Amino acid sequence: MSAASVAAHLRHAGCVFAEDEARILIQAAQESSSDTADREATLTGLTARRVAGEPLEQVVGWVEFAGQRLAVAPNVFVPRQRTTLLAKQSVRAVREAGAGARFLEAFCGVGPVAASVLRASPEAEIHIGDRDESTLACARRNIGPHGEYHLLNCLDGLPQHLAGSFDVISAVPPYVPDAAAMFLPREARDHETSAALFGGADGLDLVRRLIGQSRQWLSPGGVVLIECGIEQQHTAVEFAATAGFSASIVLGDDEQTTVLKLR
Repeated sequence: MSAASVAAHLRHAGCVFAEDEARILIQAAQESSSDTADREATLTGLTARRVAGEPLEQVVGWVEFAGQRLAVAPNVFVPRQRTTLLAKQSVRAVREAGAGARFLEAFCGVGPVAASVLRASPEAEIHIGDRDESTLACARRNIGPHGEYHLLNCLDGLPQHLAGSFDVISAVPPYVPDAAAMFLPREARDHETSAALFGGADGLDLVRRLIGQSRQWLSPGGVVLIECGIEQQHTAVEFAATAGFSASIVLGDDEQTTVLKLR
């Protein structure tokens, strides 16, 4: 299949960025084999999966995030590009904490924030936690032996000896309100687990839980960084204040991306 043919198939299926996606699919097929016939068969299969509605990143098995290629897998939450704001804030906070800072990415997914922190501060102690074992397996592929991995329910499951020791805790808890499911792209609804997307009636159930549990795991002067929806930020800040945190809001350049910074 030529690039034009792949793009035509994708455009007919409703892909807005058909030419860009065609280029990525062709690249993935070329990387799969040195045999021309095998590459052609692979490209045909990848294109069919994408046309059927599977997310591009799950089709090719990776996502570009903050200058790194991260492994993803079917049914695993795909990191969103807006999370680069959280990654940048996390890198800054770890650097401010100094050499050997202890960092945790909770609700880690495939570990995009931890990967960014590791690249910027390889001396940091990296911890990664999620409730889904297949998701943690992807994170292991991205972080490798440089991380310590925890099967968590929010922060429940962390070893007790780590209490009071994290300099930075970062997370993208599921924060889509349950009633907003109809507004999500079909590929997210059909190919990402609902546990990685939805956060209750107002989307903040797990944000509140994370805030409530964080205090016992933070070191003195430690910081919690949480991505949430821009329309949710004030409610989250008010809850953080009741939990004893001083909260500030960091907005992305697009003024649509929000990170809560809690101390």
